Amino acid sequence: MKTTIKYLLLIFTLFTTISCNQDAFFELKRPNQFPWVNVNELELGVREPYFLLNRDPWSHAFGTIALKNFTESDIALFLPQFVGASASAAYYNREFSKAIPAYEMLDTFIKLYEMVTACNGPLQMLSDAEKAGEDPFPSMTQADRDKVNQFKGELLFMRGLAYWYLARMYAPPYNPNGNNDGRFFTLRREFTTSSEQLKKPVLGSVKEVYDAIEEDWTNAKNLLFEDHAPLVYDVNVRARANKYAASAMLMRLYFIKGEHDKALAECNYILNSPMYDLTEEPIQAFNKNGKDGWGREVIWQTACDEISGAYGRMETIYARSHFSSTSMAAWASQPLSHWALKQVGWMNEDLSETEEARNDKRYQQIYFRYDEDPRSPTVGPMVWSHKWFRAPDQRRSNRPLIRLAEVYLTRSIILFNKNDKVGAAADLNVVRNRAGLANIDPNALTADMIHNERIKEMATENGDRTYYLIGLQLPIGIGDRDPGKFSPVMPPYSEYYWQVPIVEQDQNQSYHDN
Repeated sequence: MKTTIKYLLLIFTLFTTISCNQDAFFELKRPNQFPWVNVNELELGVREPYFLLNRDPWSHAFGTIALKNFTESDIALFLPQFVGASASAAYYNREFSKAIPAYEMLDTFIKLYEMVTACNGPLQMLSDAEKAGEDPFPSMTQADRDKVNQFKGELLFMRGLAYWYLARMYAPPYNPNGNNDGRFFTLRREFTTSSEQLKKPVLGSVKEVYDAIEEDWTNAKNLLFEDHAPLVYDVNVRARANKYAASAMLMRLYFIKGEHDKALAECNYILNSPMYDLTEEPIQAFNKNGKDGWGREVIWQTACDEISGAYGRMETIYARSHFSSTSMAAWASQPLSHWALKQVGWMNEDLSETEEARNDKRYQQIYFRYDEDPRSPTVGPMVWSHKWFRAPDQRRSNRPLIRLAEVYLTRSIILFNKNDKVGAAADLNVVRNRAGLANIDPNALTADMIHNERIKEMATENGDRTYYLIGLQLPIGIGDRDPGKFSPVMPPYSEYYWQVPIVEQDQNQSYHDN
């Protein structure tokens, strides 16, 4: 109740000019540099949603979804003696829609709507100019128009991303065989300052939300440039979305919706690009600061400069590295499950490590095994993700949000399910070869081999494990949980979502009218 009261007071203070309801989150706490008078000023508005995405150390959206979905999955093990101020216990116990979100889930909800507002403001201005048949700024050159297209594409990309996170956390997954008419949170795609409109929020159905995300990312892909470096004012341009980033998010969207032919087309587009490859060691995607650039496989990332205070710390909960050192955080509580490690061939039944693990560059470079936890001699062998905080300025390490390996593995399973084992093995072997492993013969290839490679490559990134299983309509297993208390989460996963925060439900009249 203390948390609820805190946010009630906060929202009342911030939005005294309008009624208290969820749409208050659409009011910015500070003006979004509006109105912009030229293209260069518009870029300030474009940078705002990126800032909001990585704004808070303990509740940034990409960290929350990674923490939540990894911990809920079958590949995480929960050590309750180390848990800190997070909802990790509720995630691991799969309380889902029965629980009231707290900690990072509560704060992330608010920040995602701040992102939506930060996008809707400049998008509304650009839309108004288009409807009037005018340029948004006077005396524009073709170079200015190219920049505006890039910037509009980025705003659409980021708005779609905000709703993507909302859909994956606060609503059940899209059901390929259902009508998806459940309504769980507000969908607003226009900027408004009218108190009357703000008092009348519209809860979007699951279908409407996914349609809106698809529309935003499709339009973003059409507007964005493949090589956007000449158009954006950033030293680390991979921290800004380009055409390939939009394509990759469409790939994810189509895959989780079960529209795998469409996902395949996006995979093909990305993998035909010469801009990305898997020629570097696995660690190279994770060991750079903002000024250092990016790994060759990184399509999109967050990047912090040396004075940034917007670095996230969420990864300290489910990884080996403390955000300011290479030691363990006192609150790190989610290593990989023993079930997962045995499944992928990295752990024997007696919990010792395998020769296969020792030969895998990923295991050596981006995972870390403790035979005995340094914080407690009673905790036995554990393997932790060691992808995070690996740059020289550790707490400000870049974080890849889209990597090429994911695209290869997505195409591999799609081709396998289309009975193209040769193509599936070729894609799988690109990922395996980068890890120092031998090819798998197409005739010997199984779906489990692809599933296992995905675990080794993508664990603790972007909530990938549950996303992947949902996209294939496979059960979300229990991992190391007690089978007497837990059972797999089965398709269509209708109960697999978290409630929107109680403060939102109390103040948004739409929840009481429906």
